[in-house]
Amino acid sequence: MKNVVFIRLMRLKKDWKSLLCWMLLPIVMTVLIMQGVVTWQEETRVPIALVVEEQTEMAARLVDDIASTELLHIQFISLDEALHKLEQHELDSVFVIRKGYEDHILANRRNQLIEAYSSNRSFAYRAVVETITSYAQQDAARSKAAFVIKQLFSDYGMEDEWSYEEVIESSREREKSEALLRSSFSYYDKENTAEEQTLPLLKAWGVWAFFAIITTFFLFDWMLKENRPSMRQRWLFTEISFKKYACLSLLFFTVIIFLIDLVTVFIFSSLIQEAWTIRVLISLFTFRLTINLLAFLLASVYKQLFMYYISSLGIALLLIVVGGSIIPMDGLKGKWPWIEELSPVQSLLDGTIPLTWLFVMIALLTVWIHRGGKANA
Repeated sequence: MKNVVFIRLMRLKKDWKSLLCWMLLPIVMTVLIMQGVVTWQEETRVPIALVVEEQTEMAARLVDDIASTELLHIQFISLDEALHKLEQHELDSVFVIRKGYEDHILANRRNQLIEAYSSNRSFAYRAVVETITSYAQQDAARSKAAFVIKQLFSDYGMEDEWSYEEVIESSREREKSEALLRSSFSYYDKENTAEEQTLPLLKAWGVWAFFAIITTFFLFDWMLKENRPSMRQRWLFTEISFKKYACLSLLFFTVIIFLIDLVTVFIFSSLIQEAWTIRVLISLFTFRLTINLLAFLLASVYKQLFMYYISSLGIALLLIVVGGSIIPMDGLKGKWPWIEELSPVQSLLDGTIPLTWLFVMIALLTVWIHRGGKANA
């Protein structure tokens, strides 16, 4: 073991730059792609200006509701500046909450609550108008309901039971605590999910897995380089066989690369806010071990580097697609659970252990060690 480590360290002195680049490439590419996706999502939000001329509680709540809309990028500026930017086509539209908004709502006057301005390039104007109008209509509906309730209290001699503001506040609390316009559906013999989760556009670990698989295949090209025909005769004069040297080198690279994977976990947790737990670390280790064994065994089959590289790229793409990194496979998993076993990437995304892949890789490694032969590619 010491001799193998010494040989590997000697080779690292010569190839450490390229090896370090291959090891860090998945981290760098994943961070750049995920940051690019976030920037793209920010730039695709509709830019609008919101001019608030009334400083009341109802107007402030309306502003908060509008600001909570994910697809809107809101600028709070003066009316003159907003109209100037609209003329320069820097804004899609401008909305003005005029003074007297709350008085109009309380008086049950729903017309001209908000002024809107648009240009000939306001592509999302109609959709934004409908969104903002719906928030204003909620305030109007609450006010109308409170007015009717107060009238009923008056008719039955219960004027002191509830105030106007208490009725409106109670309706808001009722709306937050209960899904009044939401229904849950489930298939027969299927468990009903408690909450609906929004799927991200890209999964950070899925992007990382793609580059990690490719770089792992490229890192294990030493199997071909150090066992080429011109080098085989040298192994006859060494203390250890090539098989033993290759297995110990596999262990060496697995340890080194997994240490880089641990660095990846901490970088993702700080830059991309990816949570990490013991379960994540175990899943990551088994994924790394599986991919290293796959690259090791694949390299033992080939004699030509070009064919090995081409096959590696094809296998990497296949594992990523089947693993659900690009196209979500949740629907198919519910119908055919065995799909999870087709790729170790799916186990990495789910935080599980790819037992089938790991068992097959260990079995093939055992066969390779005992037989030792090398097939022609």
